[in-house]
Amino acid sequence: MRKPAILVIDDEVEVGTFFEYYLTEERGYPVDVANSGREARALLQEKKFDLALVDLKLPDTDGITLLREIKEVNPACEVIIMTGYSTVKTAVEAMKLGALDYIDKPFEELDELDRIIDHAVYLVSNKKQFADEEVEKLASEYGIVTSKDSPFNNLLLLCKKVATRKISILIEGETGTGKEVLARFIHANSTRADFPFISINCGALTETLLESELFGHERGAFTGAQGLRHGIFELAHKGTLFLDEVGEATPAIQVKLLRVLESGEFFRVGAEKPIKSDVRIIAATNKNLREAARSKLFREDLLYRLDVVCVNVPPLRERRMDILPLTNYFIGKNLPAEDARGKAEFNPEARQLLREYDWPGNVRELSNVVARAMAIREGRTMGPECLPNSIAFSCGGKFSEPAGNPAGQDLKAAVRELSQRFRKVILDSENIDIKEVSSLLKSEADSIIKDIIESALEKTGHNRMAAARLLNVSPRILRYLLNEKK
Repeated sequence: MRKPAILVIDDEVEVGTFFEYYLTEERGYPVDVANSGREARALLQEKKFDLALVDLKLPDTDGITLLREIKEVNPACEVIIMTGYSTVKTAVEAMKLGALDYIDKPFEELDELDRIIDHAVYLVSNKKQFADEEVEKLASEYGIVTSKDSPFNNLLLLCKKVATRKISILIEGETGTGKEVLARFIHANSTRADFPFISINCGALTETLLESELFGHERGAFTGAQGLRHGIFELAHKGTLFLDEVGEATPAIQVKLLRVLESGEFFRVGAEKPIKSDVRIIAATNKNLREAARSKLFREDLLYRLDVVCVNVPPLRERRMDILPLTNYFIGKNLPAEDARGKAEFNPEARQLLREYDWPGNVRELSNVVARAMAIREGRTMGPECLPNSIAFSCGGKFSEPAGNPAGQDLKAAVRELSQRFRKVILDSENIDIKEVSSLLKSEADSIIKDIIESALEKTGHNRMAAARLLNVSPRILRYLLNEKK
């Protein structure tokens, strides 16, 4: 079996010497060393490499630029970024651009270095099969449902890589996208997996209660504090603390969180001595914390502490290929063994509506829709009648009209007939006031348009996005027609 060809790019001669010994002498891998971007580009033109270890900081370029160039000339080449702790955030960004992993310098933990190199070598030897198998294994173990082409798969692989690192992680995403599921996945793949995972919603408690929940309190610290209470930072010692909706934390709580992240110490409410805590923080938000920091609504220094690694969970409308696999998963989850109606499935028309709907509530909304459909179904097959009206309307669902309704006639012919009747009445009149005629026609037109809009709103359950689609206008035009001109 051919040994993978490896390129090491680092301006420190000692690093190149180390890898030549470590990879060639001990493992038998052919290694080339470049001490600058210029040397690296020359080698990349001469040879085809399977693996490149790239330092982030070089005298004539940077690792991110080289990563892009390597992937451009040889997309199959895997890249490992070498970095110091101060540039971890950049290294993680490199992984989002296609780097396989990153290694902290200096190389003090050789076991970790062995793991990363072995992983990379195995991957370049079994690339497609390994990637597919790994994603499938992750999904089955942690109940995360995706399809093979889902953007969520790359997110899972990235989270698995950073899970073992001693760094804070910020998870961004809309409500209902599965941020806590991803946080639990990171915890399960970390060295803290055997210790507690504790979740707290920062927006669900008052400032006083949140402080007590996070840090605990001494007996008599405040009215009602009848005994010692251990806070979540104590209970999560050596484990993971998930701060959901961290953007809702008050300024006072933000200051206290910053102190814990900086010093690893905190005070119980009413205590005089600090307590040490070894906790890995994973925070989540559906807000733009960078914008909040610019607006002075969130502490910038706390954001820097939380946002060492930032992962963004895509909304369900950006991973439509996952909708039907998730639907089948939730059907199975909501199917009691004793259900006399037997197995269940959506018919093709309902599946099409599910695929086309934008899911503003994301995976959580899909779960609720499936649970509702399972509850009201009459047999094995579930059609559009088992879905909320808002789904059919928002997807441009058609509405049945009573016989003889003008909507079923030739609209142009109807308008032409109406116009001729108006013209005859007006021309047969004496003493015509043209301004009055203009005003009357405008008033009648406005009244008809108002009736049409009200009818569309009634049909769509007052869903304005759906009504705009039904009327073939933009939501902005609909607001204008409703005299909401802001």
